[in-house]
Amino acid sequence: MKPSTTPGASTTTRRPLTRRAFGAGLAGTAATAGLAACGGGDGGSGTAEGGSALRFTWWGSDARHEATERALDAFRAEHPDITVSGEFTEWSGYWDRLATTVAANDAPDVIQMDVLQLRSYGDRGALLDLADAGIDTSGIPSDTLSTGRTDDGLFAVPVGVNAHVIVANPALFEAAGVPLPDDTAWTWQEAADIALRISQSGQPGVHGWQTMGLDEASLQLWVSQLGGEFYGDGTEVTLDPAHVASWWEYNLGTIQSGAAAPATVAVERQAAGLSQSGTATNTAAMAVWWANQVTALSSAAGQEMVLLRPPLQEAGGAPGVFYKASMFWSISSRTESPEAAATLVDWLTNSPEAAEILLTERGIPSNPELREQIAPLLQPSDAQSVEYVESLEDVVVPAPPAAPPGASTVQDLVNRYGSEVLFGRQTPQAAAEAMVAELQSNVSSA
Repeated sequence: MKPSTTPGASTTTRRPLTRRAFGAGLAGTAATAGLAACGGGDGGSGTAEGGSALRFTWWGSDARHEATERALDAFRAEHPDITVSGEFTEWSGYWDRLATTVAANDAPDVIQMDVLQLRSYGDRGALLDLADAGIDTSGIPSDTLSTGRTDDGLFAVPVGVNAHVIVANPALFEAAGVPLPDDTAWTWQEAADIALRISQSGQPGVHGWQTMGLDEASLQLWVSQLGGEFYGDGTEVTLDPAHVASWWEYNLGTIQSGAAAPATVAVERQAAGLSQSGTATNTAAMAVWWANQVTALSSAAGQEMVLLRPPLQEAGGAPGVFYKASMFWSISSRTESPEAAATLVDWLTNSPEAAEILLTERGIPSNPELREQIAPLLQPSDAQSVEYVESLEDVVVPAPPAAPPGASTVQDLVNRYGSEVLFGRQTPQAAAEAMVAELQSNVSSA
């Protein structure tokens, strides 16, 4: 692909996009071909009625879809010369569909992007460098904005930020006669001891802890606290098997002691999703989540939750928490309307009207000024998550670098090898070594 000469676009030369690069997505064509585009506009990119026509794709629930369409209606009213057609799916089909359209040179103009996929698309030239695209990023803190960068440029603008949190059910603590912990100083061992007391309190079906041994996001936190990382600057997997093994040993210990539910329950909950989790069903007093999930959890449980900082590896240890970009806005490098696409991304990023419509649907706004603006409009649980995230400003560490191509398989690997560990079919160390080796193989061959 030739360097872009479009006004507002980068002139950086990147490796050409090939069909092979996105071949994995072609396997999902049959499954996703029937997914229809939704939203206003007449579809397609280019010029329409003297203006521009954009396609905009995102994943999410019906609630996100409805909020996004309301935001797009407001954008269309403000920019009548830009037609926007929305395309949305659930997470499960989103990436297959996107890979197929990119490989066919038919990518949507504006793309909702995830950190695990950013380099897979950015490194292969599928995304526009946004550094000079005319998008105002001055309101986004530099550390947050850097999460959308790779060595080749700024390929994504962070929509919002998130952070690890322990969501605790105060009603289950009270029923067990156990006080909430001091979350500024507690350790993982103390958390396990507290969980065991709750499990032994006699509440039917209730355990103190929800096993996190199948969840890659929880492993991220654990590894960060130990001073490790998953990936280096290139395509090297730097994840230490010893860190993974210690994490599985902890989780296996909580199951064996009774502090957490049996492995069969953990696997069922992992497959069922948030609504069937121990937190949502009032059967786990504590669990690791992302801060912006508290509203959905509280609603499902019919119970107000308390947000606690994660435990430490040892007294006085490093908290290891970081601000994760909840998701990003990216623009296709093949868009025929780069200026219009940049106008839409800029509006979604900076418009007070957009912020008031979308609220925390895609995470806590990355622009602190917009957070302050929407604060009076938030539900108490959303306001609680914003307050929690902002309370971490003095302890957060830099976010991990974007995952290399091929690393999007990591959650599947954690789930598969974690199941082997929790059911006693592999030792934590053996499973950790095999998982890291397979992850490296996936990255190396991507």
